[in-house]
Amino acid sequence: MKKLLLMILPAFICAGSLFAQTSTVSGVWERGKTKAVKMFKIVEGGNLSEVATSALGEDGSFRMTFTPEKEGYFVLGTSSSVFQNRYIFYMKPGDPLNVRILPESYELIGKENTAENKEMVRWHDFIFPLEDKAVYFMGKHSTYVDFFPLLEEKLDKLGSYKVKKTKNKVFDTTFADFRKYDLLFNAVQFIYTVRSAHPQKEDFIDYYRQIDIPAIARTTSILNYPGGLRLFVNAYMLKAMVSDSSSAGEKRKNPVSAMLKEDVEMISNDTIKGEIALMFSGMSKTQVGLEQYKQEYGSFLVTDSQKKRWQRIEDNFAENMEKKKPINFTFPDAEGNDVSLSDFRGKVVYIDIWATWCGPCKKEMPAMKALEAEYKDNKDIVFMGISVDASKNIQKWKDFVIKEQLPGVQLFGGDMAGPTLSKPYKITGIPRFMLVGKDGSLIYMDAPRPSSSEIRAVLNDALKK
Repeated sequence: MKKLLLMILPAFICAGSLFAQTSTVSGVWERGKTKAVKMFKIVEGGNLSEVATSALGEDGSFRMTFTPEKEGYFVLGTSSSVFQNRYIFYMKPGDPLNVRILPESYELIGKENTAENKEMVRWHDFIFPLEDKAVYFMGKHSTYVDFFPLLEEKLDKLGSYKVKKTKNKVFDTTFADFRKYDLLFNAVQFIYTVRSAHPQKEDFIDYYRQIDIPAIARTTSILNYPGGLRLFVNAYMLKAMVSDSSSAGEKRKNPVSAMLKEDVEMISNDTIKGEIALMFSGMSKTQVGLEQYKQEYGSFLVTDSQKKRWQRIEDNFAENMEKKKPINFTFPDAEGNDVSLSDFRGKVVYIDIWATWCGPCKKEMPAMKALEAEYKDNKDIVFMGISVDASKNIQKWKDFVIKEQLPGVQLFGGDMAGPTLSKPYKITGIPRFMLVGKDGSLIYMDAPRPSSSEIRAVLNDALKK
């Protein structure tokens, strides 16, 4: 009997040990309307990945459990894709968290919260006036005129800000970096949000000019901050904007080239370089464009994780190649003759969906004209424009086509553009470009614009088939 008890006892000890690793997050949510709150861990590039969720009770209460894989920073919030309604905490396996999210800020409640999160709250209380203007700015009418003095005031007080050491050396070390990035986040976020007045280069305070990009990029610590990679890129671009560099405009046009090929001395950490290469791969809208991008920046992918994520991107492109028969449409030309998409079977058709009132559409027109001129001798490609102006404005469209000397096949969608184009092709904004193959199959429902670097490769690839 004694031997049996001895055999069973370790099993209970093991189970109890595993149970102790589970962390419970509970509290009350009083900020805005939401049906559920979630807990997120920070993954590659500072992205957020959901680990737990809880529906809200009628009184706003919530409770959820999860098992942290390792200690570090976690985010309590409503979505992984927004900067608002996110609250950062430090969790170790087994740590409890009890918090009340207030209409303006938040507070810890109960007696079980850890020393680390008490320090997190102290810092948040210190930085909150900046966060309130930088993140929760709607209706507050804050501009750089009031924000910059407040930022300078907080910078002056940093020297006297007393950090209370915890018994957790890992936290105490990482918390120093966290505070630096949290301050940077609020300073940068303010500039990247819509305001009634925006600062000119000479209006920026020295803090922005002194952002030490090389120092940040020596290690991967910024990737442990929520949205860390995006913060790094935004800080890099902002530093370029406020500097005296004459190349700031070019850097904004092609930031990935600037960071990985031009300012090579700025970013010394190879992992950060790989994350940047992955981040900007989203600029490629086609498989051809992605292949070009890989030739240029694929060598920056160094970790196994980066290579696996890149493979997933390639696989998704291959799976999402749209090879379905397009819904055939028929619209009148300027002479009132009906023209159908099916009339051009056997040719590649590059379609521009636009309107006379659309500014971005007009900006693409010079590139579209240049593109058509390049392929004017190729009988296997047709350039088609479809106006989605209201039917009552058909004369305005006709006059515009003549005035701008728009080449190619010009059709008028009018009021029928909605049910015939927008709905079946899921068009929610213009300009929109589509590419149809020689066999009438839809190659790209959302093709690259005429001004893009990949459009010629895409058209040439379609013409080969």
